[in-house]
Amino acid sequence: MRLNIKHKLLGSFGVVLLITLLTCLYMVSSMKGINNNYNKLINEKAHLRYLATSTIAESYKAANSLRAYIIDGDPNNLEKFQQFIKNIDDYFKKMEPLVTTEEGKKLYNDFVNKFKVYKERTGQLISLVKEREASQGSDRLVAEKNILDFFHTNSGEISGFGTAGESFARYISKLLEDYSNQNTNDVNRVIFLSTISVIITIILGLIIAYVVSQIITKPIRLVNTEAAKIATGDLSGNEIKVRSQDEMGQLAESFNVMHRNLKDIVQQLQEKSNNVASVAEELSAGAENVSAGANETAATITQVADTVEQVATNTQNVADVSDQATRYAKDGEVAIHNVRSKMDSIQRVTEANGEVIQDLSQSVVQISKIVDLITQIADQTNLLALNAAIEAARAGEQGRGFAVVAEEVRKLAEQSSNATKEIYNLITTIQQESEQAVESMQRAKDQVGEGVEVVHSVGEAIDKIIKSVQEIDQDIQSMAAAAEEISASMQNVAAATEEETATMEEVSANSQGLARIAEELDGIVRGFKL
Repeated sequence: MRLNIKHKLLGSFGVVLLITLLTCLYMVSSMKGINNNYNKLINEKAHLRYLATSTIAESYKAANSLRAYIIDGDPNNLEKFQQFIKNIDDYFKKMEPLVTTEEGKKLYNDFVNKFKVYKERTGQLISLVKEREASQGSDRLVAEKNILDFFHTNSGEISGFGTAGESFARYISKLLEDYSNQNTNDVNRVIFLSTISVIITIILGLIIAYVVSQIITKPIRLVNTEAAKIATGDLSGNEIKVRSQDEMGQLAESFNVMHRNLKDIVQQLQEKSNNVASVAEELSAGAENVSAGANETAATITQVADTVEQVATNTQNVADVSDQATRYAKDGEVAIHNVRSKMDSIQRVTEANGEVIQDLSQSVVQISKIVDLITQIADQTNLLALNAAIEAARAGEQGRGFAVVAEEVRKLAEQSSNATKEIYNLITTIQQESEQAVESMQRAKDQVGEGVEVVHSVGEAIDKIIKSVQEIDQDIQSMAAAAEEISASMQNVAAATEEETATMEEVSANSQGLARIAEELDGIVRGFKL
């Protein structure tokens, strides 16, 4: 399953929050149970103890009232006794539904049975007291003796009620103590388990935070290391290997693609710069050769002009001059053919040089695209840092470590952006110089074309000279006009030759400028380590 950084952060925090929630639910449930036990302890067991002790207290009061009634026969004491007995009956009715254990029911039933016997025996004793009060003289003494005998005979059953009550009260007290101890143990158990759960949650949270931080920061450190190498011009590093498919994995893959493309472009630039340098050398050498040929042509044309003047002034030596002009014209024709060959070579070199410059411009455009890709990666990294900072801010105190990571990511994005700006400025400079070189080569190409046309014109003029010299032998009268025509042609040829020389000098200068650009480009490329 492919998870991004947001889902990983939410999942890690979700696990911690889920454990915390389960711990809280357990604590709430346990505290609710403890509260129920406490309420049961207060409402049932403590109240049962109160009723039991109250019953015993009422029995003591009843015994005292009965004893007073036996002694003085006062009906008020009898009424008090009967009221205490009635209170005890009420207490028994209230205690019965509160007794739930088997042992408690057994003691309670024994307590009730002893109370029934107690009421029966005290009733009989009260009857004897009433008989005594109704008797006189010796009968009263007999009644007194009957009361004493009855009391001695049934004292065990009468006192058994108190003993049963004390046993029942002790049981209730022990039961109350057991419930209290159990409640205390439950509270201690909840506190212990809650403490363990909190400790486990903290440890698990730290482990999850460490693992997630490693997942996020490890690819960033790898990218930062390789980016620092590229910033120094070192392109010999290996590709970054990241197994994750989240934004960090995408960033590493994009960085690897950028690294490969940049390395290929630098290699192509190195090859193109070498080609440009060699073409510039060839173009400069060709320009020098053309210039030398033009100088030779100019010298030849000067000689032809002198010959034409001599023909005009000295018709006596027409034949000699004609032969000499024929030789000069042939030499000029050979020179024109040489010039034409050199001009064609210069034209081919100029066209090849223009193609190299065009390839260089295309390579610069590819570099611009790579720089745009780097800028997009930096923007994506900056957006990723902003999202991580927002998620860390939402996480609060637990997300502080992720906020530090987000800040490191943002700094890396800024460094990448600054590096792309520097590369973009350098590319802009190279592109401008390349465009200037293209324009210079185009002008040189146009001027070389004009030189070719001039050379063709000179060739045609030489042909005309040869024909004119041949016609001298046939028609001496047309010699003057032919001489004037040749003189004018020689002037045009001289001007064209001078223009051709200037053009070749400009071509040579442009070739030197192109060579300097190639050297600068080669220096830039050498700044990268492949």
